[in-house]
Amino acid sequence: MSAEGRSGSGRHRSVAIIGGGFGGIAAAVMLRRAGYHDVTVFERGEQVGGVWHRNTYPGAACDIPSHYYEYSFEPNPGWSRRYAPQAEIRAYIEDVARRNQVLDRIRTGTEVTRARWDDTRDRWTLETTAGEFEADILIAACGQLTVPKLPQITGLGGFEGPAFHTAEWRHDVELRGRRVAVLGTGCSAIQVVPEIQPIAEVIDVYQRSPGWTFPKMDFAYSERVKRLFKRFPLIQRLDRQLAVAFAEVGAAAMTKHRWLLPALRAVGRRQINGAIEDPELRRKVTPTDEIGCKRIMLTDHWYPTLAKPNVELVSERITEVTPNGIRTADGTHRPADVLVLATGFQSHNFVAPLEIVGVGGHTLAEEWAEVPRAYLGLTVPRFPNMFLLFGPNTSTGSGSAVATIEAGMSHVIAALKQLDRAGARRIELRRQAAETFDRELRAALAQSVWATGCSSWFVDANGNNPSQWPWQLSAYRRRTKRLDPAAYELGRGPGPAGSTADGDVQAGSEHATAPETAATLKHRRSKGAT
Repeated sequence: MSAEGRSGSGRHRSVAIIGGGFGGIAAAVMLRRAGYHDVTVFERGEQVGGVWHRNTYPGAACDIPSHYYEYSFEPNPGWSRRYAPQAEIRAYIEDVARRNQVLDRIRTGTEVTRARWDDTRDRWTLETTAGEFEADILIAACGQLTVPKLPQITGLGGFEGPAFHTAEWRHDVELRGRRVAVLGTGCSAIQVVPEIQPIAEVIDVYQRSPGWTFPKMDFAYSERVKRLFKRFPLIQRLDRQLAVAFAEVGAAAMTKHRWLLPALRAVGRRQINGAIEDPELRRKVTPTDEIGCKRIMLTDHWYPTLAKPNVELVSERITEVTPNGIRTADGTHRPADVLVLATGFQSHNFVAPLEIVGVGGHTLAEEWAEVPRAYLGLTVPRFPNMFLLFGPNTSTGSGSAVATIEAGMSHVIAALKQLDRAGARRIELRRQAAETFDRELRAALAQSVWATGCSSWFVDANGNNPSQWPWQLSAYRRRTKRLDPAAYELGRGPGPAGSTADGDVQAGSEHATAPETAATLKHRRSKGAT
């Protein structure tokens, strides 16, 4: 039988995608456009959207301009605002899936708990809450900011009122006239607090350390402007390119051109000084870290809100949560009716809580025991036919995650086409390529603003940075566009890739088992095949 006729060959290759957010939908649509139709997406939520389905807190919105925070192949002239709100982004993701005919390929309400590589058949077996599945290719598009991070504070579990993370917002909890304690001053807090300030009686905002901000300059698009974008798509593309150019300058300032940072600091200081008159509050919110060391936040309302009479910014360390409030290191006890945990996410797990088992039973957790590493953030040695989207070290200082995802998918499709041309069944990253890339990456990170010593979610407790891409996004697009043949080894028959002496594409392994006839992704219920 020809290579095209075998399961796992050519356009008949089956692909399993974990995650139904921006990454998973991009993967499904781009694969379909490239001619790969045997695709199944697994999304644990009840709807597509990923982080934009789960995060429904007041004020939730993107902090990248809407025309840059969209698929380049699906421009949306109808965004309501310069920075789109959460509900609109989630609806856009679903609409893209529907119009590109991949919505019926998505299994919502289905969580993948384990993925295991079968070295004898060159396939992935997925254990899910709906049963067992098989696929030739595995794409993990789980997202980086999906698992809420809860603070380790004495007494938190004993608080008698409602306490919830921003990613699990309790819409049934009435905040009007209540005393609300917000823990954290990061990206979600600066969106939530201005929204709830007018209705809460008192808001105490607890800050560990301040972060730099820039003016967001958000505004609504008029119907006339939206019609203009629709009639003249070039105008929207130009607006996108302006956002791209600004992001590229920001990334350059944080990496190889740090001489640009003083100008950025001046913008941040001007925003603080222009909004806050009280010298003590101004001192509390002015960062001492280098700008960009933590994520720069965009806001128009954060500082004016902190200056409101019913808002207090508390910079003393929290020592305990009591049944009815919070006590700080200076001995002050502030009563609270509701606790809002704006404390971020477990940002270094990437695929957690999913377990992925590669060649020889080697798990991804074992591979990443020291720090998560992946070649171009996409592939890992000993995990054949597996690709990560928005994996380790793919977050740029100021670029769009959606653009990064698209660039990563271009690499995935290049890999699949290489498999097609070679008539191969498996592709695996060479260890030497992984180590060479990682040395280059770490050397560049050491020269970046993220290595200047601040405490941020970019860097782990051991000083490792598994998050940031230490170059511009344009460099990522360039490096992912093509497949370096020296970085990968291919295999045509069952068994470890590179089993020949030189590791090149193997000749047809006719000694293998009889060719499989089913190319589509198999679904077996836990209690037997259907």
